[in-house]
Amino acid sequence: MNSGALRTTVAVLAVVLTLGAFGWYLVSSGDTDDRASDEPAGTPTPVETLSVEPSRDVPAPRSEPTTEPTVEVTACDDESTLGDPEGTGETLLPDCGEPPVTHQQQRRQGLSLGCGGKFPVILYKSTTAGGKVSVCGRNAVGDDFRVVIKPDGADLLDLPGDYDWRQDAYVADHDGTTYEIHAVDGSLHVTRGGATQVHESSDWMSLENETDDL
Repeated sequence: MNSGALRTTVAVLAVVLTLGAFGWYLVSSGDTDDRASDEPAGTPTPVETLSVEPSRDVPAPRSEPTTEPTVEVTACDDESTLGDPEGTGETLLPDCGEPPVTHQQQRRQGLSLGCGGKFPVILYKSTTAGGKVSVCGRNAVGDDFRVVIKPDGADLLDLPGDYDWRQDAYVADHDGTTYEIHAVDGSLHVTRGGATQVHESSDWMSLENETDDL
């Protein structure tokens, strides 16, 4: 083979190889595109949806009506009946609706259960079935006092009194009858003709229990 024919053959082979390479590239590109188009599209990520419940009116808690306790005011609780013998605004024991007497009234008719006059301080009070009793002191010390007794169904008695420390009792005598007011429980002991009758107290007050009011 001469050199001209050899060059021609080489050139033809080069063209054939070039065309073959180009054709292989086209075929490969087509397969890739086909596979890409055959694959399913990506599934979108679901978005969580928040559900909002409709608002509901919540009823306010019911408040129970408050009822203030009713306190029955008696004469003993009425501030207008509190004793103020020295006019200082400080009170001792209440007079419980029994007005104290003036000095002139004391001279004419004696003391009342509300005391007054020269013995304005109520040292002790007791209410029993046998009567009501007040111990009226010249002052809060109680070293000088009188015993005022209103026996049930009888007239008021204003009597000089003594203190029996052994029995813790206020003692007074009148027409053969001895009256003892026992401070420990407010009972009234009435002794007449050697016989003693005891009247239990339903309500009693002592100035010793009212020291905060002095």
